[in-house]
Amino acid sequence: MEVERYTPTRLEWLVLSVEAKVPMFLSQVRRLTNVKSVDDIRVYFRLKEPDTIVVVVRFVKDIPQNVVDAMDQGLEREIRDIAKYYGWGDWLKIEWDVR
Repeated sequence: MEVERYTPTRLEWLVLSVEAKVPMFLSQVRRLTNVKSVDDIRVYFRLKEPDTIVVVVRFVKDIPQNVVDAMDQGLEREIRDIAKYYGWGDWLKIEWDVR
């Protein structure tokens, strides 16, 4: 049986790279704030071809807004740093779906 080769797009590769860092990032947020449970904050990503990552953040209402804002800023910085590392910072757009 022959395996079909697949080459991810730059956007897919970028999201995969970012997703690998999210658990560590959320662990830091939980440690530095009063977030008690791993279920208090969820982060995942959607692709919006050809050049946009949609960051989806879901959190319980008990999470202070300043924690959510700081987390969003940290995530954006992380995404942009990874994109810059690959030389893709000039075309990337980031959208947010936070609730």
